Parts: sequence; C-alpha cells; structure tokens
Amino acid sequence: MKKIIVVGATGRLGRLVVGGLKDYEVIRAGRSGPDLKIDALDFESVSDVFASIGSFDALISCAGVRAPFKTFEELTMEDFALGLSNKCFSQLNLAKAAIPFLTENGSITLTSGIIGDEPILSGSCAAAANGALNMCVSTLAAEYAGRLRINIVSPSIIENSVEDYGMVFDGFEPTSEKRIIEAYRRTISAPISGRVLCQTRSL
Repeated sequence: MKKIIVVGATGRLGRLVVGGLKDYEVIRAGRSGPDLKIDALDFESVSDVFASIGSFDALISCAGVRAPFKTFEELTMEDFALGLSNKCFSQLNLAKAAIPFLTENGSITLTSGIIGDEPILSGSCAAAANGALNMCVSTLAAEYAGRLRINIVSPSIIENSVEDYGMVFDGFEPTSEKRIIEAYRRTISAPISGRVLCQTRSL
C-alpha cells in the first residue's frame, strides 16, 4: 500500500482529498496535524518531519492560505509578498523537502487554482501566486524527469465552497468533489508529470 503525506489535511480541500484516498496509507499533516505538525514555510522543520517518517510514495499539498483579494491600486508589494509566500513558496518548500524521501518514481502534487488561468476582479495577487506555481511545476518536471513526477491540480471553486465564496467566482462552473478526488488520484497513479490539471483543460 502506497504511503502518502497530505499537507493541509484538515482544511476543506484537504478533508475531501483524504476522504478519497481510503485505499492508501494516508498521513495527515498541517499546522494542527493531526498526524504530523508542519509549518510549510519553515524548510528545516519540514525536512525534519519528513525524515521522521522515512521514505514515502507521494506528497499532496492542499496547503496555502488564500492570497489577498484587493484592487491593484489597493494592493501593496507586501500583499504580493504575503500571497506568494502563503500560496507559492510554502508549497515549493514542501516539494523541495520531500524530494530526498520519495521512493523511486514518487509523486508530488501541488495545488493552485483557476485564477492562474482565468482572470477575476481583484484577483491579481492570487493570479501571480497561482501562475507562478503552475509554471514552476512544468519546469521542475523537466528537471527531475526520470527521477520523480510532479503535477499540480488547479480547480475552479469547489462545490463545497460555493456557499461561502460563490459570488467571488460568479459565472464559474464549480468543480465537483468527484472530479477533485479523481484529479489527485490521477497524479498519484498515472505516468504523467509537469501537468496542470485544471477546470479549463483536463480536470
């Protein structure tokens, strides 16, 4: 049975993903655990936590606090730095720390969002973070070809979030929970790398 670490496991997306991986050995990680406590922005501590597990077959990151949603004139460079740090740098930290502990042809799956592909009002900070992640994954797949696989899931607003955030994504087709689970499972088992699995392409 494959051993998979899911970071951000207690969040809305993380709980959904964990629930769809019941045929795997899932280790739930995040700031509050419950199995592993991880601060994704602290590379050394993440490395230490992964070392305590030993080898594992896949890392899934559902981590990343939402970037600030403000008009471009309202945004400061500190807002952009915060958005990039929380959404992008934290997940790249996780990926970098995981590499020494992945089994042969292991899998890393990060999470961005549709704002990396489709514009919304006041979404420039989120677009910067999501777009950076998408392109970085494509580049890393080439760098680590033959050693590991790395992909990214980029959903639209998820069905279980429509009630809270639906107006921000007015007119966007929500991504069903079934399609979300299928996308993450595909990144674990399919021979693909460098792919952005998104609502507007192949999710």
